[in-house]
Amino acid sequence: MKKPTVLGFYGKSGIGKTSLIIKLIKRLNKEGYKIATVKITDKKIGIDKKGKDTWKYAQAGSKLTVLSSPVETDFMLKKNINIEKILRQINNFDNYDFVFIEGAHDKKTEKIRLGNIKERDNTILSYKDDFDSLLSFIKKIRM
Repeated sequence: MKKPTVLGFYGKSGIGKTSLIIKLIKRLNKEGYKIATVKITDKKIGIDKKGKDTWKYAQAGSKLTVLSSPVETDFMLKKNINIEKILRQINNFDNYDFVFIEGAHDKKTEKIRLGNIKERDNTILSYKDDFDSLLSFIKKIRM
């Protein structure tokens, strides 16, 4: 079992990080690759909605809440954990070819920069609006 290729994407808000990652996911899925994604933000937001049962459980003190429905299972851990621990958990769920991290800041993750923003540690490519070249590059580093 080969470890997933982990790639971070970063750039200013509104530059198109999410759109680019979605396009990559769709294309790579068609080619048979399995992808996991992580969204990192410095904004104090959560996916749990006030008033819902899962929110009520967290307010009562639950540190981990799981929502299971016919279409998905969501794990909500009420604490911040670093990317290394997140990646270990992703690997426990299934085998993935790629893990794409939007908003990667850590020094270890190889990153792709979008737009005119200060280069972060371990940046391996600056995306220049050439999707096919990016796709080739990503598949090449997977080999």
